[in-house]
Amino acid sequence: MKKTLSFLVASLIAACSFGQTNYDPRILILSPGNVKAERSFEKDIKGYDDEIKKDTRDRSLDPKELQQQPANIQRMMKSEVEYRKHMTFVKEISFRSEQYLSYRFYEKFTNLLILLKDTPSNGKMEDLKKLAESTQLQYVLSFPSVSFYKEDGISYARLAVQLYDHATGSLLIDTTFTGDWFNPGFEFACQDSSLTCTIHNSIAQALDKVIYNVAVNSPTLKREKELWRQRLDVLRHDQYARSFDKSFIENIIPAKDSNITMSSLYQLMVNDDKTKFVGFFLEKRGRQGFKQLSENKQDNNVRILNEKNIRDTGYLNDMPQTYAYIVKAVKYQGKWYYEKANVTYFEPHDKDEGHLEYFNNLQEWGFFKENSTTPDPDFWETHLFEKVKDLRKDPDWDKYGTTIWKTEEEENRNYIGMYKIVADQLKGKKSVQPTTITVN
Repeated sequence: MKKTLSFLVASLIAACSFGQTNYDPRILILSPGNVKAERSFEKDIKGYDDEIKKDTRDRSLDPKELQQQPANIQRMMKSEVEYRKHMTFVKEISFRSEQYLSYRFYEKFTNLLILLKDTPSNGKMEDLKKLAESTQLQYVLSFPSVSFYKEDGISYARLAVQLYDHATGSLLIDTTFTGDWFNPGFEFACQDSSLTCTIHNSIAQALDKVIYNVAVNSPTLKREKELWRQRLDVLRHDQYARSFDKSFIENIIPAKDSNITMSSLYQLMVNDDKTKFVGFFLEKRGRQGFKQLSENKQDNNVRILNEKNIRDTGYLNDMPQTYAYIVKAVKYQGKWYYEKANVTYFEPHDKDEGHLEYFNNLQEWGFFKENSTTPDPDFWETHLFEKVKDLRKDPDWDKYGTTIWKTEEEENRNYIGMYKIVADQLKGKKSVQPTTITVN
């Protein structure tokens, strides 16, 4: 299964000792240094710069909105606004890097701090060290030089990139990346055959390296990785290895339900009073492409975890073949209500590894107490067994109650406090809906 940043092999560098804050990661991004361009590009670059100067949009910050943000986000927003005041086409390299790194890191690091500084890079270690010390930021992302040139009628940007780590006093990256003018799509989409694309293609390569190096040195990810490993051991020895009574679930799920293959059941968890259960299923499927999966009406929501890169040729025609899902159920007023959920296609090395790998999703489904290896009794009342909430009591009701939440609130008003599994079926929710596929 494709691993997230949390599962990258951690470095032994003691980066957490630097600085007085708990921000992680802490990155300073400098403006590009020496800029060279063939004469044929001068008009294009001037045109870009003129467009930027003509942009009169008000980018000032709303003080009330700013105050509602955490301190680190306030600093980042202010940094962006200040940097934009002297924006040029070439400085888009730094600005785009800050935005992309903030986006990629934020899901895992809500306490990140990534700031821009309009100081041209010169590539000297002593200057990078001084900047890290004066700003109290661990990393300095530097672009000592950028050059634009043509070769065989194609435009290129050659970008020198450095990532200085103050915790070790070393350069984790000191490499030159070259990008052509073809539109790469996705996050770095741009107008094909443009000078902008040369920048996007070069920084796309560089920022992947930055993300990796920051991740493997992150104290946050080191702690998470160790907790993840400890929890996996608990699941493997205390839960996964347990014997279970298959007849318990066979008496609840009718044999005529062709959407559930009972022979694929490999583990079953039942709560103490035997009014709830979650069963784990896994089987091998035939080879199929994305189109076949999207047209399959068997499952409502499907997650695909693919080791291949989505940009690879034939990516959509060769989907993983291991098919796993859970069946969760609640007994309500003497009747069982069950639901197939968390359908996932992935590709483990073998079936046994796939069983444990999918079973390990319990870490994400609230099986453990926060920051602990102790099982949480509330597991049977949350996440998989969530209850219908009264949206009118939500702090954001005044903000969303008459718009986004209006229909949902009206539909759920008579089912507040009831398990969603039960409520959905009592409301007559269709068991088969248009397929939603998420590719990771």
